[in-house]
Amino acid sequence: MTSSEKPIYFFSDAHLGAGDAKWDAIKLSKIAALLDLAARDRAKCFILGDLFDFWFEFRRGIPRGYDEILKILRMATERGVELHFIGGNHDWWVGEKFASITKCKVHHSPFRGVLGGFDVYADHGDGLAPSDWGYRKILRPILRNRVNIFLYRCLPRFVGQKLADLASDGSRIYTKKRNLAFEAEYVDVARGFVATGIDLVIVGHTHEPARIVDLAGGKYVNLGDFFEQFSFARISEGEISLSRL
Repeated sequence: MTSSEKPIYFFSDAHLGAGDAKWDAIKLSKIAALLDLAARDRAKCFILGDLFDFWFEFRRGIPRGYDEILKILRMATERGVELHFIGGNHDWWVGEKFASITKCKVHHSPFRGVLGGFDVYADHGDGLAPSDWGYRKILRPILRNRVNIFLYRCLPRFVGQKLADLASDGSRIYTKKRNLAFEAEYVDVARGFVATGIDLVIVGHTHEPARIVDLAGGKYVNLGDFFEQFSFARISEGEISLSRL
């Protein structure tokens, strides 16, 4: 990396809208602080999913309660931050309305490209564990089916949001119970990506403590979360590191 290249930031799993308003306010202040760091350098920042505990773009509106984070993201892009968003299992349906409000670049597939001199694979991480077959083979295809999305979009917003709130609560409980067992599988999957020439595999989703695992020829980076840990990754000067706010 040359001195002219800007740092690149990564964070995930804030789950805004989950919990009480006071805790959401803390999360918002931490996100604003991280984006302020990125803005100072006019840097890139990748949000790797589950920023929202639920996001869906209905025909007649978007979920309520997110005005502050949308403002924070828009202010960051106006200050020169190049924001990228990859949806997670709670907010994969982020789309044109979100992009229009925030000026984020929305990706509907994992990011694969060169960042800071590294060949990077970056994604939320849901469904990576081979043994998570129920989610990979059944639930995720249902949730991402175009017909199902169209039908859900036709629901009144308050009905769709109420149904999603119930599903989100169950999803967090289920995920918390299983991810410790899946973490070893994530490392093995990352090892397979590295064998194809990728230098860095960066994911969130598990809410396990943030860590970097050295692999033969590359690294696996688990971002932890911005729900309780407030951990994030940073590529700068040819190195990747983890920090907390």
